[in-house]
Amino acid sequence: MPTRIDRLRSTRRLLTAGALAALFSGAVFAGSASASTVLAQGCTGSVVGNIGDQIAVQGKDLAGLVRTGAKEQEIFLHFNGVNPDGLADAITQQGAVTVGSVPNASNGSITGDNVAAAVTDALQNADGLGTSADQKQKTLTAISNKVAGNCGMTAYAGNYSAPTSLPSTGMTPPPTTVPGTTLPNTGGATAPPRDYGNIPAAVPGIAVSPGARYPTSAPIAGLPTPEVLGGNPAGQTDVRNAGDADAIAAAPSSTTVQLPMLLAVVALAAVSAALVRIWVLRKLS
Repeated sequence: MPTRIDRLRSTRRLLTAGALAALFSGAVFAGSASASTVLAQGCTGSVVGNIGDQIAVQGKDLAGLVRTGAKEQEIFLHFNGVNPDGLADAITQQGAVTVGSVPNASNGSITGDNVAAAVTDALQNADGLGTSADQKQKTLTAISNKVAGNCGMTAYAGNYSAPTSLPSTGMTPPPTTVPGTTLPNTGGATAPPRDYGNIPAAVPGIAVSPGARYPTSAPIAGLPTPEVLGGNPAGQTDVRNAGDADAIAAAPSSTTVQLPMLLAVVALAAVSAALVRIWVLRKLS
């Protein structure tokens, strides 16, 4: 028969085991919850997490914007029940405010409107919004506008990998057709040839006879046949000018040096030489 002391020891062991199990299970749940929430440093900038992680902002980082927005509705000495400092304390006591999540993409945006919606939801029943329902709504709107205009983040997914295959567009490739045949559903268009080698082309470096270039019959109805110089059906080989133009005498040019000008230059040179000679002889004497 177990004694009273043995029963007490057994009960103590059971209570200790239960407490340890509850402690460990609570730690596990807390660890998984904290691992799925990424805490941002303020409501601007960027944050990195895994796909599906919740993104949160500390209430204390939003308190300044809440206070500024509420002051726009405050009347002197809180006469209308709006208390900006009380609302700032209320959002601070909320702790981490969830504002969005990491998208299933390389990155995504958490707009200022997303952050403002989370803040107004957290302050729905807070004291200090106003004495009437209309004033409370005005205060929340002012806070929302202030937060939305000053917040905005970019969320990056650290474990995102781009798909390796292109998504199906639902279009079927066109059927293989024989060149020259009409393609279906194209309005009469034909399939292009696979080889263009049979198209005639001019080969450089090979002279072509005048008869091949200028046929004896007019190539176009109503136009005369071009005349071939240097060879005619009668066998004449005379060379003739292409036109009847004659050279005419050129008119005297004003830039041509005439004989009087040449004589004047020679006379000036002789006088200059004589003057130089006289000047040298006077120096020597």
